[in-house]
Amino acid sequence: MTRARWTLLAAVLVLALVATVGLLVLRPEQPAAPSVGPSSTATASPEQASPPPWEFTRLPGYDPDPGPFSPTPLEDATGDGITVLLALEPDAPRFGGTVGLSFDATELANPMWDSPESNLTLTLAEIDRPVLRFGGNGVDRRMWWTSADEPAPDWAEATVTPKDLERVSNVAEDVDAEVTLVLDLGHDDPARAADMAAHAQVAFGDRLLAVSIGNEPNGFFHENQPQLAVRTDTWGPEPYQDSLQEYSDALQEDVPGAPVAGPGAYDATWWRAFAESGIPDKRALSMHWYPLWDCDGPEDSIANPTVEDLTAPAIRDQARKIVGQGVEVADEHDLPLWMEETGPTSCPGTTDVSRTHAQALWTVDYSLTLAELGVERIAFHSTLQACDGGAPMSPLCATGPYRNPGKIVEGQGSFLALMLLGQIPDGQVLRPTVDGHRGVTAHGVLGEDGSITLSLVDLRDPEAADPISVEISCPSDLGKENPTDWLLTSGSRLSGASLFSPASTLRGPTEYGEPTQSIICSSNTAATITTTPGEATLFHLSPHTQTADR
Repeated sequence: MTRARWTLLAAVLVLALVATVGLLVLRPEQPAAPSVGPSSTATASPEQASPPPWEFTRLPGYDPDPGPFSPTPLEDATGDGITVLLALEPDAPRFGGTVGLSFDATELANPMWDSPESNLTLTLAEIDRPVLRFGGNGVDRRMWWTSADEPAPDWAEATVTPKDLERVSNVAEDVDAEVTLVLDLGHDDPARAADMAAHAQVAFGDRLLAVSIGNEPNGFFHENQPQLAVRTDTWGPEPYQDSLQEYSDALQEDVPGAPVAGPGAYDATWWRAFAESGIPDKRALSMHWYPLWDCDGPEDSIANPTVEDLTAPAIRDQARKIVGQGVEVADEHDLPLWMEETGPTSCPGTTDVSRTHAQALWTVDYSLTLAELGVERIAFHSTLQACDGGAPMSPLCATGPYRNPGKIVEGQGSFLALMLLGQIPDGQVLRPTVDGHRGVTAHGVLGEDGSITLSLVDLRDPEAADPISVEISCPSDLGKENPTDWLLTSGSRLSGASLFSPASTLRGPTEYGEPTQSIICSSNTAATITTTPGEATLFHLSPHTQTADR
């Protein structure tokens, strides 16, 4: 079951007895009370001392109790509608506990992990069993690992020790996260990397899914990125395979049987170099991909870091093409595919898509698109740097000033998107067939309890488009043990004033508020609902035969 439960508001009602919803703030310097989510504690009265900030989640735009859920009325839907057919494939992928965050390995040394004066654990707990991955460019260039208190070399910007791993492990335990860890390949020290893996196995236990040997080895020498070079121009897939073997031998000495994922690259040649290497215990094929990579591209490029390109159907088609190639390579070698590092754009600094509502909508659609392709893990690259001046694409950021960010974090719009995804119950991914406007996407999951969660992501600009109708046909031929009819019982909505808006709002999940207007979906009877521009909406449909008449 997911952490953000669809069961109606028992937990929220209990929290309502002890919590007062404060004002949500966008930046810490504003003199407003901290935001309160489901895991937050009460806001003090004026006569009482204010509770410390580490007792609260800071989630601007999150409304856990917005009142009854109600889609836009059908009479308000104009223009040509769309039809959606949901089907269950025999080998349907699984969904649940599959999305989360990627951090640079230097963040392992950040003091906010497991700190009693940080709200990081509370915040991460708002994602259902979050994926946690540590790697990034820093692991091969700026992170120094030691288990013997050695002095750090001059190049090191962060020193990571066994105590750091233990602190991160405590958080992973608290939020029920599974972890992957990248080992330093850049400094060509297999023994040190194996020592880190051995301590990680002790710290994380079964929560450590795999280690990786190096981050983006295809970027160790690139003529266009000399600042990232850690090898000479003789570097390539074959020398990489030689290094894999050296590191694997060291792992077998210190942590025999340790599972290894790789290559953590964005190039099919390197995917095959890892998959076809002779190392044992290969756990998964991992890839990285940022769809808006064309930082200074021409106007006819589909990969410019703009809201227009991010929300265009072409970028979704490209995702299916590129990630689909990764799935094919993984399948050829009987490995699952993990998207261990991703985000809207790899372009440096602030772009037109940075911290926009469009980014939040894209996060929902992209995650579910990858799940349909069979991607087993999806980690959005993140940072614990300051909101003001830090990485602008990160779903999380720290509320303090740039040079002293502190230990209090705040979720951005794309973090709300991850929370919305966490509301989808565990189950099998349904294959959607959508006919009509390509600006609207549909996704579905058949829950283990027989429920269906339908996600509609409307990437049209709310300032320029109107609601339209959506005719939904639910799966057929699920077998005698499964339901044949489903009733809309609750829902949740991620919305924004415009695609360019710097703020998003997440409401719910709450009960469907129109008991006299039952919406029933089956393979024989299509349900007609609506979609509103600029919204990602979850419709939770319970098996009709198990639902009392309303």
